[in-house]
Amino acid sequence: MSNVKERLLGAITVMDEENAQKLWKYILEIYDNKWDKIEEEDPDEIDLRMIHDAENDPDCQILATPEEARRVLG
Repeated sequence: MSNVKERLLGAITVMDEENAQKLWKYILEIYDNKWDKIEEEDPDEIDLRMIHDAENDPDCQILATPEEARRVLG
């Protein structure tokens, strides 16, 4: 996963509901409400490893609180 995607996921994780709704509206506006315009990308090796770990490693099922995520992400 690219650095930009990781940063986006981190930002979304700590985002409150109001800002998440604003981001969702923005995304819909950019893509004119047509998700078929978004190119699909096959998961790379890192993505597949993360999916495997999330499904099988109990340590990966413990989520950080929004406060912890903010502290780590700055």
